[in-house]
Amino acid sequence: MSHWMALTRGRMARVGIALAVLVIVPRLVQAQTNSEQVFGESLGLKRRDIMALEGGRIVAKILKTSDAREVAVIGAVHVRVPLDILVEFYRDVESLMVEDQIVVQVGMFDAKPLVLDLHRLDLPEGDFEALRECRVGKCKFKLTRHQIELLRENVDWSHPDYERQATSVLVSTWVANLIRYMSEGNDALPVYQDKERPLDAAEDFSALLSGSTRFLIHDPGLYRYLHDFPDADVSDIEDFFYWTVEDFGLKPVTALNHMMISRSPLSGFPFTTIAIKQIYASHYLQSLIKLATLAPASERYPLRGTHLVLYARMRFDDRVGSIKRQLLERRLEHTWTMHLKTLRKRAEGKYQIRVAERED
Repeated sequence: MSHWMALTRGRMARVGIALAVLVIVPRLVQAQTNSEQVFGESLGLKRRDIMALEGGRIVAKILKTSDAREVAVIGAVHVRVPLDILVEFYRDVESLMVEDQIVVQVGMFDAKPLVLDLHRLDLPEGDFEALRECRVGKCKFKLTRHQIELLRENVDWSHPDYERQATSVLVSTWVANLIRYMSEGNDALPVYQDKERPLDAAEDFSALLSGSTRFLIHDPGLYRYLHDFPDADVSDIEDFFYWTVEDFGLKPVTALNHMMISRSPLSGFPFTTIAIKQIYASHYLQSLIKLATLAPASERYPLRGTHLVLYARMRFDDRVGSIKRQLLERRLEHTWTMHLKTLRKRAEGKYQIRVAERED
């Protein structure tokens, strides 16, 4: 081969590489632009936050709210699991959340909820004492008038078996309310009468949803579904119902939850939004909404994993004063970080086991 031909081939190879780069770079830039569109415009993450995620850091911070009863938090983590697999893991609520920093107990409801679905529930310490003293308008446990009356009529607090009796009454009413919610939606959310002034959970959820619109800007179908369930004409949304006992740093809260999984590609960029809506809570929380946005860290290299941003907005049954707010927000930011750390560890561990099993 002549020296000229070697140089020519070398130049042609370099030109070929350059052309390949010119083809690939726009795709990567487009992927980055779409990712930043999802995480930047609506979720408020900046490029330095995304770079921090890819470096293994967890980003968590408290958000400002205009209502004195509200607290909001957002966090983000990079999980080395492909998006579809991570969504699959999310469906398995029990295995992903159990022994979490926030979630103390968890269980799924059947498609047709049964009392049996709550057979593993252990009410937190102190709840039975609160129930014993419960009266309409004066109760340390969040209940409707009907629930309070049922407890007073059906529980013999002098009997050694009073804990089982009280649990039976509560569980029966929770399942009945869940069944009603599944057919009537927000109209079936409770009107709590544990305080002098009745508090309507449906009104508070509507306010939380309105305050969370920027986190749903890329998925208007899910917004409609949250607002109009079960009447919203939205396809490709999966529903799950589960119960939890969660500890945000105050008193442990027993809650019933509605999970919705929505896949909504944005200009060809695949991402998934998971919404969790509180149907009932035993303490403090009048209403709560969580939104998890999952997007591939790279369109071209899906094995690089998934960016997960988790947002929550909660409304309490009373004003959160300055000292109480400082303590709560400090605790919440810490537990949110630990929650994301645990979720990442659990998801990556489950994925590694799956990969190893396939290789065998």
